[in-house]
Amino acid sequence: MTGHDDGKDSGEGDAIKVFVRIRPPDSYDTDIGQVLALKVLDETSLVMNSKPESRVFTFDKVADVTSTQESLFNVIGKPIIECCVSGYNGTIFAYGQTGSGKTHTMLGPCEDADNFQHELRGIIPRSFENLFNNVANEQEMNKGKEFLLKCSFLEIYREDVFDLLEPSNRGLHLRENMKKGVFVEGLVENAVTSAVEAYQVLNSGWINRRVASTSMNRESSRSHAVFTITIESKEKKDGVQSLRVSQLNLVDLAGSERQKDSNAVGKRLKEAGSINKSLSVLGNVINSLVHISHGKTRHIPYRDSKLTFLLRDSLGGNAKTHIIACVHPSSKCFGESLSTLQFAGRAKMIKNKIFEEKLIKLRDQCNKKDACLQSTKMIVKFRENRISQLESALKKNGLESDDKDKYAEDLKAEINLLQEQVKQHPMVAKYSMEIQALKSQLKHERTQNDNTNRNKADLLMELDGKYKELTQDKKTFTPAQTPKEENVATATVEKYKSQVNNLQEEVAKLKQQLTENADAAEKEKVELNSEIESLKSTVKDLSTSLKTQN
Repeated sequence: MTGHDDGKDSGEGDAIKVFVRIRPPDSYDTDIGQVLALKVLDETSLVMNSKPESRVFTFDKVADVTSTQESLFNVIGKPIIECCVSGYNGTIFAYGQTGSGKTHTMLGPCEDADNFQHELRGIIPRSFENLFNNVANEQEMNKGKEFLLKCSFLEIYREDVFDLLEPSNRGLHLRENMKKGVFVEGLVENAVTSAVEAYQVLNSGWINRRVASTSMNRESSRSHAVFTITIESKEKKDGVQSLRVSQLNLVDLAGSERQKDSNAVGKRLKEAGSINKSLSVLGNVINSLVHISHGKTRHIPYRDSKLTFLLRDSLGGNAKTHIIACVHPSSKCFGESLSTLQFAGRAKMIKNKIFEEKLIKLRDQCNKKDACLQSTKMIVKFRENRISQLESALKKNGLESDDKDKYAEDLKAEINLLQEQVKQHPMVAKYSMEIQALKSQLKHERTQNDNTNRNKADLLMELDGKYKELTQDKKTFTPAQTPKEENVATATVEKYKSQVNNLQEEVAKLKQQLTENADAAEKEKVELNSEIESLKSTVKDLSTSLKTQN
């Protein structure tokens, strides 16, 4: 009997695509005859040998120990990069235990990291080559299209963000706004114009990354590294300039590890604890997103870790995301490999809502307004010239009746056109709407003030009655009353007097405020009416001129 774990898609949107890569076994494992715990069944599934029954996992792609760096990039990297050049956000990140081949998959062999043409170079350097080839092809197809590419490189070490391009920038803060989403404040960005320049930026930052030797990995990454390429493209069509901004995030996560396997102590133990905590939060985020995709309501703990907050859009927002789950085939890594495969299976069920990061600066409304104004000015100027010509001709020789009729028809046509443009002028409509809004506001304030005045008047009448009653009681005071009772009556009278005075002052202030608001509204109304009248004056002048000529 075989257990089966399918990462089936659910819901709407683009699923996060998950790929599994099995690294070759260590020579040490082969020498001592270690049993392999993983076996590839086909291109999309693998089996994990476990008791009492084996478990089968299905993903978008399973790369066995014979897969090459190039074949892996063609499946994982190329589609993401093409989307980024088209204006979408993209993320590729490697997940797995320490020593499972994450850094080798993302960067390549550490001992020859500065060789840009190395046969075993990883996804990140190959992404540079493919990205700039795509940009060149796009510019060749669309003449006049401009691209600007900028690179940044950071690491998250023990929940602190460090700039790998500027080591002095320590303890950077994550910020968030509506325009940029989540970003790192003060992070250095270097503009690049070629794949070679991008790789130089990568190399300069990689040497600052924290690595250490453990019993499980000679060069274990002790931090999460995020290399980001921001792609901006500008294009102008039909007088409208469009700006697309997208990001490509290439992430190498620190590897999870067990203390008893890594034999970590002291500083290494604290690093391992921080790594495992952030990866645990990542797992919690994945679990919450899976529950939400199944129609449940869950809080997504993005802010519990700097890593998940930074990758928020990649995990459940606006990004096309490819996850590479790296596993070790040896049976000694059974527990970590099973955990990695379960994480990958859950991640495959998440749906991201992808949209193009296209910021189009439309200027149609402004252009229409300018065109309307220019057209009006040209018509007025043309009308003045025609009137001058007509007057000059009349003074010299006079005009034939046919010519007069022709000029009159032309002027009528111009007047009708000008009247139509005045009616449709956006400023006229705007002023009319503002006048109506001011009238409504003034009416509302008057009604509100009337209600307030009525309430205040009722209260004043009530207080005045009580005041008169207390005054009358004071006049009829008899010796039988005690001094204490007299003091109480006097205090009550003073209290009501104070309340009456305060209410009278408040009523006076409200009346003054209403008067000021009414004056301001009336003033603005007069100004708006003046603007409308000035726009209509040209039509009136035309009509007068026409009648004079006839």
